Amino acid sequence: MDESTDSPVLDDPIVRSAAEAATLGMAFQIETAPDGSRRFLHLGGRCLAVTGVAPEIALADAEALYGLIAPPHREIFERAAAQAQAKLEPFDVEVAMHRPDGDLRWHRIAALPNARADGTVLWDGLQIDVTRRREMAAELEEQRRRVEVAVEATDLGLWEIDVRSGHLDWSATNRALFGLSDDAEITVDRYLDLVHPEDREGVRAAYLAARDDGQAPDLKLDYRIERSNGEIRWLHSRGRIIRDEHGPRRLVGTTLDITERKAAEDGRNLLMGELAHRAKNGIAVVMAIVSQTARGQESVAAFEATLMARLQAMATSQDFVMASGGRPVDLAGLIHQALTAFGLSRFGIDPALEGVTIQGPLAVGMGLLLHELATNATKYGALSATRGSVTLGRQAAPDGRAAFDWVEVGGPPVTAPNRKGFGSRLLEQALRNQGGNVTFAFKTEGFRARAEFPLAS
Repeated sequence: MDESTDSPVLDDPIVRSAAEAATLGMAFQIETAPDGSRRFLHLGGRCLAVTGVAPEIALADAEALYGLIAPPHREIFERAAAQAQAKLEPFDVEVAMHRPDGDLRWHRIAALPNARADGTVLWDGLQIDVTRRREMAAELEEQRRRVEVAVEATDLGLWEIDVRSGHLDWSATNRALFGLSDDAEITVDRYLDLVHPEDREGVRAAYLAARDDGQAPDLKLDYRIERSNGEIRWLHSRGRIIRDEHGPRRLVGTTLDITERKAAEDGRNLLMGELAHRAKNGIAVVMAIVSQTARGQESVAAFEATLMARLQAMATSQDFVMASGGRPVDLAGLIHQALTAFGLSRFGIDPALEGVTIQGPLAVGMGLLLHELATNATKYGALSATRGSVTLGRQAAPDGRAAFDWVEVGGPPVTAPNRKGFGSRLLEQALRNQGGNVTFAFKTEGFRARAEFPLAS
């Protein structure tokens, strides 16, 4: 492959021969007259290989080579040659040339002028095919463009630190990530001032570890920055130390804003904690249900039936909560769902309960409570009598809270139990853990309960 040399001009015959022997290109010597005419005095043996023209043809007619220069580049070549001749200084130009077979190639032509007494100028030079070099440069430029597009698409900031001088070089995107203008001065101290005080030492330690640890040249860390407007952002930086024979030379890397990802991680951790908390509460409620159901049961079948009914009530309430998609639960809807199995026609539900919303964890316990109250009313209370009924009416409560009364009428006479029943024990595990409470009144004319609980915010 033909390649360029450091020297633009080869004016010595020995050097010309050496250049051709090394296949650097085609050495030539040309004479230009005061009237502008020109003729080749020498064309190297690689003339045909480089230009596609036999040397004897070009020696007979210089235009055989000059005429190969692509029209858009002829003016460029002629202007460079005229300027070099006027100042008697070397010229070095790259032009596109068409070979006789039509193939377009790029050539670098360099020559040194030598004025003679008769007014002619003798040029010694070298012509090199640099097409492959130009193609490689174009390929590299295309790769660079693609990298730039990819970097812009991902909002990656590019940066570089000269380890020895401490000089920083940041891309425009990197400056924007830190909330800085394109012309803002960047120094190590300025950078560290932008890092959140709680993360500053960690950033410094990570940099020193990457710089000083030859076995671990990479830097990788997440940290917070505080922009001039007080905004806190999370950034992820990656970098690699480049070393030479004297040790660490540069640290180059990228910066990516991960604020949204961090917020998602925090949300996920909060959700996992909430799920663990709810699971713990749910297990406690189930344990209480099993324990309380087992008391007073005369057979395994009775125990199973009661337990399954209570667990089903709990599951139904959970389904209602899940259907809300995590949003606050409508209390009136929950009441209707919990009591449908007992015949809604026997319940008077206060329209004022419409629009009251509670949080999901409280709704699960509330559904179980309503089921238990309705079950007891069916077995022992108002619903055990043909004309008995139950009224649920909204009552006054402190700000941020709501309350309703469960009032049974038309049932058999009521007597207070000798021990705390399942309902009150359930509240201790379910409603009370969510800020709610319930009280019971065993009046002769009918059982009553009052539930008070926080509203969904």
